[in-house]
Amino acid sequence: MKTIIYCSSGREDKTLEQNVRLNILKQTDLPIVSVTQFPMDFGHNICVGDVGASGFNFFRQVQIALKNTDADIVISAESDCLYPPDYFEFTPPRLDVCYRTHQTYVMPDKRKFYFHKEEGATHGQWVGRLFYLDRLNTLFEGAPPWSLEEMNFPKERHKKLDIFTEIKYADIQNPVVQIKTHKGMRYHTSSDRTPIYTLPYWNDGVSFRQKYYE
Repeated sequence: MKTIIYCSSGREDKTLEQNVRLNILKQTDLPIVSVTQFPMDFGHNICVGDVGASGFNFFRQVQIALKNTDADIVISAESDCLYPPDYFEFTPPRLDVCYRTHQTYVMPDKRKFYFHKEEGATHGQWVGRLFYLDRLNTLFEGAPPWSLEEMNFPKERHKKLDIFTEIKYADIQNPVVQIKTHKGMRYHTSSDRTPIYTLPYWNDGVSFRQKYYE
């Protein structure tokens, strides 16, 4: 059994975030657990209040989502990302490893092209729920409920750059696209800086922006 976990701090562009949610509903009928800082009608919604945007708070919201589903596998979704249908169709072969996709792209603010993010990111991953929850429970041990100081959790607390010590990559055909708007928690991200003007499924950058954001 798979469940989508959707987390949002509510800082993103409202039109974009609404289109992200509508796109998810268009692509799949999988159950959704949404943990947000402002209430919304999206799957099983849990509103934690306006605790602020930080890496620490994001993963605390993820932890809450994991505790509120009994799914074997969770599929990550975030408020600034557009997902193709095959993203929700993949089933990881193991439940004790984080799987991400090389098919991860970034659209910078006010640009008409994409950048490739080869290493993937948390917004494009599939993980066994209990394995993910155990990792977060361990990393959050002794921590306060919320924090605005730890922007890159768990790095500040554990000197770890990632929640997971091992990451495998899944082959899906179509890209996951993250839109950077300068309204989210951070604008800069590591990626190749070669402009890519069209992508499978999403087509050219101009029409993509017009359809989902502008």
